[in-house]
Amino acid sequence: MKRKWYGVFISVLCMAVVAGCWNRRELNDLAVSVAIGVDQRADKILLSNQILNPEAISGAAGGSSFAPVTMFQEKGSGFQEAARRMTALSTRKIYVGQMQMLVFGEEFARKGVVNVLDHISRDHEYRKDFYVVIARGAEAQDILKVYTPLEKTPASKMNASLETSSKVWGATAAIKINELISMLTSKGKSAVLTGIVVSGDTQFGNDKKNAEKIFSPAQLKYSGLAVFKKDKLLGWLTEKESKGYNYTQGKIKSTAVLASCPNDNNKKITVELLGTKNKKKVSIVDGKPVIDLQIKTEGVVTDAQCELDFTKAATISELEHLIESEIKDTMISVIKKMQTKYKSDIFGFGEEVERENPRYWESAKNDWNQVFSTMKVNVRVKVKIKKMFKTIKSLTERMEE
Repeated sequence: MKRKWYGVFISVLCMAVVAGCWNRRELNDLAVSVAIGVDQRADKILLSNQILNPEAISGAAGGSSFAPVTMFQEKGSGFQEAARRMTALSTRKIYVGQMQMLVFGEEFARKGVVNVLDHISRDHEYRKDFYVVIARGAEAQDILKVYTPLEKTPASKMNASLETSSKVWGATAAIKINELISMLTSKGKSAVLTGIVVSGDTQFGNDKKNAEKIFSPAQLKYSGLAVFKKDKLLGWLTEKESKGYNYTQGKIKSTAVLASCPNDNNKKITVELLGTKNKKKVSIVDGKPVIDLQIKTEGVVTDAQCELDFTKAATISELEHLIESEIKDTMISVIKKMQTKYKSDIFGFGEEVERENPRYWESAKNDWNQVFSTMKVNVRVKVKIKKMFKTIKSLTERMEE
């Protein structure tokens, strides 16, 4: 009996080993895609594929003379056709399993992105952990052509910058494709994506010298949030409005809030926030939904031009109210803009209504954006100033003592 089970075990193990290798491909046989751009070309799409150059990034002798990436482009009636046509340009099979960024040109995004996302979501070779952004006022191909410093490839630069800025500034949103698809398929929350632009001398971006200078003439920079209705881009939020959106989501991990001093509007005080938490409550009043949105955060004073005595509790309390007012105004401005101009619920208030009051949601979900545009949203902000950095007095005050 033992021999019988031993033989079965060996057979299963051999089958597993053989099955595990059926789809194996050598790296030398692949062209590894790290970023894809999609633009509109009349009634077709222009697909741009940023491919790693192994010799350039390996550090091998002579590799520095090569560009870190190369770009293939092809047009097609759809994403799949353009991708298949692209195989005629490459000597290797294009592999998308290591992709880091998907960039939509603004013109393309305004016409709708669902067909591209549908293809990617069905294709097993794509991982689902890459970020999606919009080329603001530009084409995706323009973004993918820019040489970037610090990181070896433009895709790595875009990926790292998006993660960093979303954590320490709060005016961007690091949205991965799975999260984007989830927002697009939800009736209670519309999508947002971060915009990216080429600042400076855009013509110089495609020159390798751009990454070799102390100050790069052309630089990639994230700029505001794009707002959607269904799968179509509607418009843009300003930097301040983008931060207001992230406050509503409780996604501000760290940022700086600048406010005028209470005793002198020409002088400023800066508070660094150390994370935010949000809480939503839904109630139905006179047959209409009301959202109570509460934000809690803690912070420290990092820059103070004000002549204030920070040793007094009353001063700290005054400062807390000042920052609370600043954050509240930022949040209300973006909520009003979405209700009046775009009529698109990017905040997920509809999802909250669905959770809290399923019966009401069933009657309102098919016309939710219209309901959203007239609903009342109450905003409360609570700020706690924990401590001062280094000293409670400014350097100016200490010089005058």
